[in-house]
Amino acid sequence: MQLQQSAPVKTPAQKVVVWEAFDATDPMTKAASQLYEQTLAADERIPWMWIEQSVQDRTKSKPRPGGWSRHLLLAAPEGRQDDPNALAGYVYGALLPGYGGYLCYVGVAEWARRMGVGGRLYEQFFKVLRVDAGELGEPLPFVIWESHRPDPLAPAADWENWTARTRLFDRVGGLWVDGVDFLSPNFAADEEDDDVPPVPLQLFVKPLDSPESAFTPERLREVVGGLHERVYHNQPGSALYDSTLPVGCEPRLRPARVAGAQKSERGELV
Repeated sequence: MQLQQSAPVKTPAQKVVVWEAFDATDPMTKAASQLYEQTLAADERIPWMWIEQSVQDRTKSKPRPGGWSRHLLLAAPEGRQDDPNALAGYVYGALLPGYGGYLCYVGVAEWARRMGVGGRLYEQFFKVLRVDAGELGEPLPFVIWESHRPDPLAPAADWENWTARTRLFDRVGGLWVDGVDFLSPNFAADEEDDDVPPVPLQLFVKPLDSPESAFTPERLREVVGGLHERVYHNQPGSALYDSTLPVGCEPRLRPARVAGAQKSERGELV
C-alpha cells in the first residue's frame, strides 16, 4: 500500500469526490490501472486484469451468496470525474462473508497528497462494506489491510512515506497488529521459482461492530489466520501460515503511529 506517484501535477485544493467504478472500459478505470502500477511495487500487487474482471462481474450480476463482494472506488476533484489526468486515488477491496472487510489496495497520486484523498477513500470504503454486510444480515466486525514497511536500511524518503501512511491509518481508526509479520506471496516471482522470499507485511485493523477489547491475542490469531486461509489459500501447516503465526505468537493491537517508527537491524523499533 503506497501513497505516491512519479510525475506530480499541480491542482488547486478543492472538494474530492469518491465513486464506484462499474465500467472496466471507462477512461477513469483505465487511469486507475496506471496509478495502480505506479503506486505499488510489483511484488505486492496482483495482475490488474483480476481487478478489472471484478469490475466487469459487478455489472453483470450481484455476487453469488457467500462470495466476495468486491469494489473499486475512485477519487477525483469535484467536476473532474471524467478527466483521467485528474484521478487522485483509488481503493480496492471486498467484504468476505463470515469474516470481515478486507482492503486490498489503495493508492494516492503524489500531486493529490494533503488533499484528504486517502481519508475519503478509506471512509467511503468502510461505508460500502457496511451496506454489503447489512444486505447479508451480518455484522461487520472489522476491516483489515496490509502495508509494507521499508527495510531498516531503506532511504529516509521511504521511511517518511511510511510514517505518513501510518498517520493516515491512525486518522481513519486503524490499529497496528503488533507482533506479526504477515508473510505474503511475492506476486512478481515466477510460479516455479521457490527461492524468491515472501513479502513481509504489517497488518492494520479497524474495529467496527466488534469493540477493540474483543481483539485478544487469541482473536487476533484467528483474524490473521483467517486472512491467510480466505485470501491467500494458505492453511495451518503451510510455510507462510506457520511462519506468520509461529508457536508462542501473541499479537496485540497498538496505535498505528507506533508502527511508523523505524526498525533497527535487530528488529527493534527506534
